[in-house]
Amino acid sequence: MDEPRALVERLAADRNLGAAETARAAAPLLAATPREELPDSVEALLRGHPSMAPLWRLADAVLRNGADGANGFLGTLADDGQAAAVAAAVLSDTVLTISSSSTVAAAIRIRRPRHVVCMASHPGGEGLSMAGTVSAWSETTVADDDEAIRSLPAEAVVVGADAVTPHAVINKVRTRDLAEAALARGLPCYVIAGSAKFISVALPVVPPFEATPLGAFTAIATAAGLITPQQAADRASRVTVHPALALLVERL
Repeated sequence: MDEPRALVERLAADRNLGAAETARAAAPLLAATPREELPDSVEALLRGHPSMAPLWRLADAVLRNGADGANGFLGTLADDGQAAAVAAAVLSDTVLTISSSSTVAAAIRIRRPRHVVCMASHPGGEGLSMAGTVSAWSETTVADDDEAIRSLPAEAVVVGADAVTPHAVINKVRTRDLAEAALARGLPCYVIAGSAKFISVALPVVPPFEATPLGAFTAIATAAGLITPQQAADRASRVTVHPALALLVERL
């Protein structure tokens, strides 16, 4: 087994990295994979992480343009920082979040709210590592998931995204409970999503992910600014997907 393929399969089995970080690590590996081996490597990666839109967008770029596509895709990931800055501008002084998102952490680093409440985020418990990251810029608390959803101890909710489809945001399980609780309470609930998170197909949703209807969110922070759920749906619908990937979605 050649080294790029072995590393791709190792990345496919990884459960610690987020969507953007996984795609960033995968891009040079796919760029170094021989053209004839690309379909198998791409499928192995997507089977390992079927709910992560950046990997599907990377696969699309590679299948269309090979190594040049992989390298060009890294530029698409670069606007995550701009999306985080857009979110930072609307965040309140106390914030509640779920799981561990690099873009949410970047928004907190920019905004530096007084207090950040991190849901424990079971299964997995990523809230502890998220709290450790953002404690450099804000006072942090790790809260029990059920209690956080019940009490909503913040002025705003902000979450990351593994994918934004024409109908839903795919993110860590309990995101839907959190967003719907915020909606019922009239609390603003924002998603941060760089360009690579948008995709036109309904991706497989596998544990520990779930889909939350776009309408449950107040707005989606993108590099181009805040957009409404309907605008996010329209943007996702315009993303083209390689025919081979459209077939793969149906098989997963």
